[in-house]
Amino acid sequence: MDEIVSRDAGRDAIGAGRGRRPAARSALATVVLVTVFGLGAGVGWAGRGPVPDAGAGAAPELSETDGFETLDDTWTAIQDYYVDLDAVDEDALIYGAATGMVEALGDTGHSRFLDPEQAESFIQAMSGRRVGIGIGIEPVGDQFVVTTVLPDSPAEAAGIGRGDVLLAVDGQDVDRLTDIDLAILLRGEEDTVVALTLQRPDEAEAYEVEVTRAVLVIEPVTWGMLPDNVGFIHIRQFSSGAAAGVQDAVSDLRERGATALVLDLRDNPGGLVFEAIATASQFMPEGEVIYRQEDRAGATETFRTVDGGVALDLPMSVMVNASSASAAEIVGGALRDNGRADLIGETTYGTGTVLNTVELDDGSLVVIGTRLWLTPAGDSIWRVGVAPDTEVSLDPGTYPTTPEDDAEITAGELRRSDDTQLRAAFDAVTGSVTAAATPGS
Repeated sequence: MDEIVSRDAGRDAIGAGRGRRPAARSALATVVLVTVFGLGAGVGWAGRGPVPDAGAGAAPELSETDGFETLDDTWTAIQDYYVDLDAVDEDALIYGAATGMVEALGDTGHSRFLDPEQAESFIQAMSGRRVGIGIGIEPVGDQFVVTTVLPDSPAEAAGIGRGDVLLAVDGQDVDRLTDIDLAILLRGEEDTVVALTLQRPDEAEAYEVEVTRAVLVIEPVTWGMLPDNVGFIHIRQFSSGAAAGVQDAVSDLRERGATALVLDLRDNPGGLVFEAIATASQFMPEGEVIYRQEDRAGATETFRTVDGGVALDLPMSVMVNASSASAAEIVGGALRDNGRADLIGETTYGTGTVLNTVELDDGSLVVIGTRLWLTPAGDSIWRVGVAPDTEVSLDPGTYPTTPEDDAEITAGELRRSDDTQLRAAFDAVTGSVTAAATPGS
């Protein structure tokens, strides 16, 4: 997770400001649910297979373009005139140019170039297994704030808490780092130690802690119970095993008496397209439209649910927020447009391209949006997002409640909860009104 740096959900910063250069919002998010949050896949990642045929409109080789001379002359100017030539890292120059080229597409947070180290992290994120300390970090305002601490992780054992502001890693201030840079600093080899400087939201003084990195097996799905026999399912990301995790969750919740569901897709950065399709199929009958995709020539293809859903009969509501991206938007949009569930929360991130990867000879990856995806109603959400049926935002400094926080939430706990989105989702699926608790209740 710490490896997960998520998109800015618009929450106000907590703690002292650090004057950080704004990081690019990434569609990767989280565990670090980060993703990546920063290096996670957004979607829908279609995988590492062949990309669609470029067609007759393919561009010429770079060396044949009018602008190649500018790139070549820039390289030459650096080599001829830069004052500290010994400090020039030629690989970094090449990777920087490749990064800038993809960023210039404007598909912010989705299409991107990953150097070999970043590419390895990207692939690990989709497997659900990585080495790290187990925190989710989100750029909030001009700070990096810990939004998630994995249960039984090195970070939890070290006393790192939700809401803590990360100030430095191994003595290096993070105020001018991008989210991807930070994710790389936090990751490392198993059994190595990383020194962190953090500040708790209610304390003036910073604290330091050393944390030993370990293998993190990140379960994509967790679940618990809400009052009135309502099951509560949280999908962290659509990594390998997400749909199977939903099946396990529904089976267990039924045994515990669940007659309705709240599905939590908040802060979910996306993931694998086939996991999104399989997950949506758990809640809708065979043949329902999940999404449509459109290629550069305007040709469209429709993707539908498959047979075998395990929760077709359970009333449900779905929570999303501004950090719900790609595959999470596909699933949320499908459930909304098919009338299967009310969508509660905030307009989603708006990552409306399907990703393929082009693997380069040195191990780098070009993760590229090859198709647009549309909701079942035919709406493009690229840079727009999926709008909820009921708009509910959390107050600044309030974080989503998940089953990891409390696997058995009582009626009193729900009334007292600051998670207004969860209360609204519960009300939507039960038809009740869970008013905020009054003092003493």
